[in-house]
Amino acid sequence: MKIKFLGATGTVTGSKYELNHDGLKILVDCGLYQGPRDLRDLNRLPLENVHKYDAVILTHAHIDHSGYIPCLTRHGYRNKIYSTEATYELCKILLIDAAKLQEEDAKYANKTRYSSHFPAEPLYTELDALEALTLFSTCVYNNWNKLNSNLYFRFIRNGHILGSSCIQFKYVEKTKEERILTFTGDLGGGRSQVIRTPETIEHTNYLISESTYGDRRLKKLDENEFAQAVEKVYKREGTLIIPAFSVGRTQEILYLIKKLQNENKINSKIPVYLDSPMAEKASKIYSKFPQELKLTDQTENVSQFFIPTNFRICESTDESMLLCMSDQPKIVISASGMLQGGRVMHHLRTKLPDAKNAVLFTGYQGQGTKGLLLKNGISKIRIHHQEVDVEAEIIVLDSLSAHADSDELISWYRNFKNVPDKVFLTHGETQSLSALQYRIRHELNWNCEVPVLDAEYDL
Repeated sequence: MKIKFLGATGTVTGSKYELNHDGLKILVDCGLYQGPRDLRDLNRLPLENVHKYDAVILTHAHIDHSGYIPCLTRHGYRNKIYSTEATYELCKILLIDAAKLQEEDAKYANKTRYSSHFPAEPLYTELDALEALTLFSTCVYNNWNKLNSNLYFRFIRNGHILGSSCIQFKYVEKTKEERILTFTGDLGGGRSQVIRTPETIEHTNYLISESTYGDRRLKKLDENEFAQAVEKVYKREGTLIIPAFSVGRTQEILYLIKKLQNENKINSKIPVYLDSPMAEKASKIYSKFPQELKLTDQTENVSQFFIPTNFRICESTDESMLLCMSDQPKIVISASGMLQGGRVMHHLRTKLPDAKNAVLFTGYQGQGTKGLLLKNGISKIRIHHQEVDVEAEIIVLDSLSAHADSDELISWYRNFKNVPDKVFLTHGETQSLSALQYRIRHELNWNCEVPVLDAEYDL
């Protein structure tokens, strides 16, 4: 078996790995690069001869892991795409939305001529995404699925978002000896109040691990700190903007607000707006899979946990624009989580210049994103071709992240009863990769490597 690293090397987006085994070619994840232009431009590089792939297997639905799939179908891929059932349900909304954004961006580029290419073409269309969705084949957790006479794969719950998984490949040699290759996917740290904790794995020969927070320890969630931030902004009659990914983070935040309201730690009179139609759809999908949630031992009606008191949803663009203009004290939850576009940018443009308002970051902000610029204290920021003064308070609570931190990663690795032949670190930026590699080598005494883009290894 050979593995080739086609994405997520030295960055936290664009996850894409090619496995070659006995004439079989498999893509593990097929994500879009997100963030600054130099990364997004990598999405335009052709993936050579998509017909060569016999299968695509997804760890989870986030666009940086699934969003390139419609590019495959656009160029003729027609084989199976394997995922858990929940991942498939989430991909139904995420891939269609990503396609619509691609088409809208191309249309806008042609109208304004801001693109260096004319006419600008979308990476893919809604029809390409719909074609991709017909190719999905869902699998249950922990069952081995046969790819050929001696190669199998299975999904193992990893606690990141709904449906997310580690993927294990098992090769059975003629001597009946088994060799195991494991992808962590985006690994949860067990801090989620909504998603069940990641399962442990006891054996692997090779490990491909994410390293998003490989260089830091995240604080445990302090619910009082979150509640105090909300109350502080409300008392000064401001708007609290919470940028959040539509899938995963939004559900965690809605659940937390509802919980704190029930405990009288957040005033139930504070209006809570969800300005993300996709997030509303995602919450409904979460409610369809109570077996994957921690909430099921508390109530049968899981959906109620994502509906705080005084909760309102902005369905239309007009409703969103009216909300932007409103000076009413409130909480606004909106995408995207790293400020790479979406409705949240309109809220920021109108609310950042006023010191009574605040922006609450609850998750990772990648290099080159506007989210990181605000988090690091920039005084002016460009939004929709306008310079905007940053007078609003910037609040950071990393404890709500859906990724395992450095200690949690090391702790999860310690469950292995054997020493892996090699660990490959991906899905992290340079500092995180280096720090986690150091810990793996010196604390676990394991062989650990950080691959570069297009590096190939014979396993």
